[in-house]
Amino acid sequence: MIDIPNLIQDLLSQFGTIDIAESEFKRQINEDEILKEEFKSWCEEMGYKERYAFEDYCHEFLDDQESIYDALSDFDE
Repeated sequence: MIDIPNLIQDLLSQFGTIDIAESEFKRQINEDEILKEEFKSWCEEMGYKERYAFEDYCHEFLDDQESIYDALSDFDE
């Protein structure tokens, strides 16, 4: 089983922007039927629409990361 969230996070970290990471992800999906099926299942499980899942997940992930730093900043004050 492929860990889709981890894959998305790795691509985001590697490429630095959602647009470029998503392009790479789409390239990978077009070359790998197993990944395509795993992604489709993950989208259904998580309630994402396939078309927007990558970008939606990235925004949620980045928002969560920012909130962690906000919580740390609040602690220092």
